[in-house]
Amino acid sequence: MSPEEYLKQHQKAFRTAFDFLTSHFPPELDPAWWEKAAQDVSAASIEAGENKLVIGLLIGVYDYLDDEYKLRRDLNGKADN
Repeated sequence: MSPEEYLKQHQKAFRTAFDFLTSHFPPELDPAWWEKAAQDVSAASIEAGENKLVIGLLIGVYDYLDDEYKLRRDLNGKADN
């Protein structure tokens, strides 16, 4: 790929991850929310071309959402690990 093609791929990967985060934050405590988020992360990855960078970024965002979920769950007195 040319440098310009790499640039576009990188921009798309980071934009996809950022857009996913902003559209799914804050995470909800409802299990149905997580089912939808999992479907959405898969769709976002496919839309962005399923390259290694976008997959890694989306996994990182999903893990971050999971950490935030656990924090919020524990703050609400629902620590059930």
